[in-house]
Amino acid sequence: MFLKLPLLLLFIFFTSASHLSAQEKTQNWQLVKDENGIRVYTRILANSDYKEFRGEMDVGANLDALLTFINNADRCPDWQYRCIKMLNMSNGYIYKLSNLPWPLSDRYTVMQSQMHYDQHNNIYKLQLKNIERKQLSQQILAQLPTEDDTVQMRYSDGFWQFKVDTPPVIHITYQMHGDPAGAIPALLANQGVTNAAFVTLSNLKKHFTSVQN
Repeated sequence: MFLKLPLLLLFIFFTSASHLSAQEKTQNWQLVKDENGIRVYTRILANSDYKEFRGEMDVGANLDALLTFINNADRCPDWQYRCIKMLNMSNGYIYKLSNLPWPLSDRYTVMQSQMHYDQHNNIYKLQLKNIERKQLSQQILAQLPTEDDTVQMRYSDGFWQFKVDTPPVIHITYQMHGDPAGAIPALLANQGVTNAAFVTLSNLKKHFTSVQN
């Protein structure tokens, strides 16, 4: 299983469905795109000008193969929206650099990851939380690229969730809320939120469809 993945340290916890917070349920979401079996929802949070997105789809795939692909840092530019580079570091930390159009500076995140397992519902959930550079240990800082003209996002928090239904069907939920920091108007940033979910999930679906064929 995914416990053998060499590039990402995953922490496994056994939780129940009742442990899922109301924040993670589909309340107050607006459906903004429904195409090719992919549904994308957005919502506005009370404490932010930037929208949160949630994308959902079913895909026919082996769970081990799916997790291996998602955790493969070298493949990130092939399928994740605007991804330039990804690094898997020690202690479950992930660095991801994303391209923004000129004249904006590229944005990066340093996310701490944890994998939770809901045994009752057969759900695997990869939780992601951006940690400010100044709060990182020297061990993690030593593994990061230099900032140069890039900017760390203020927030980039969310999760990947994989619910194993009738094998080999896996229901995937991809949910994130970000704050790009710097002088980027919320209106401009929010225009890319739908694409962040749809393009990423669409590319993921295409990969596993081509593998099966």
